[in-house]
Amino acid sequence: MARVDRSYLTEAELRAAVDTALGKDYQAIDFVNSWIASELLYQEAVRRGLADTDDLRRQLDQTRKHLAIDALLTQEVYQGDSALVSEEAVRKLFTTDAPELRLQEDVTLLSYALFSERGAANDFRSGVLRGASWEEALRRTHDDPQQREKLLGVVNRRYFTKTNLYPEELWRLARTLPKEEVSFVVTTRTGFYVLIAHGFKRQGESPDWDYIKNELRARLLIQARRRLYDELLGTLRTQHTVEMHIAGPDTARQD
Repeated sequence: MARVDRSYLTEAELRAAVDTALGKDYQAIDFVNSWIASELLYQEAVRRGLADTDDLRRQLDQTRKHLAIDALLTQEVYQGDSALVSEEAVRKLFTTDAPELRLQEDVTLLSYALFSERGAANDFRSGVLRGASWEEALRRTHDDPQQREKLLGVVNRRYFTKTNLYPEELWRLARTLPKEEVSFVVTTRTGFYVLIAHGFKRQGESPDWDYIKNELRARLLIQARRRLYDELLGTLRTQHTVEMHIAGPDTARQD
């Protein structure tokens, strides 16, 4: 598919590269041009003797070592993450550490629909006020081709704080909106919003389980990985002769 002197790019290599490339607009010609440029630069580096220096060999050795270590840790420490932390362990942490899990900022559980026109937003809100559930009102909007075109975005039961809910008009409304009550239409620069609040927790209160569970699972996962890492290192120490001739902390341990 391409050649630079005695270096060749095969059709199989090109197909594999394009299939795994990021971005739907990536084209074969892009990879070929990139491959040719890389080959030209590499061959010039070889001609100048830059591809076989002591410094380059040291860098390659370090890279090979790091890649091999990553492969080992993936196999022994990171593989099977889902089995390292049980749901029971996460819930136990949620219960026992409850006093330490106080919210550091206000949090709202919110759903909203964003429309391009005020009329469409009002129609959606009226449907909810007349007794339709939020989900039913959304289904009706999607089933109506004209209304569907005006629906720009939907968020269902997502947690927000002041820092990640924007435009800022939404936060000012969300923090005062009664639970499960549909809001009036909010006009912003991005469109017309209709909100419904499912809950609001203030700084210092205990968080909802759904809000904190992923953070707790991540915390336990880090602890489990550290335990496996220490066990692996301890086992390897018994299998090798290890000497250290410099005073100081054990450099093979990570605190």
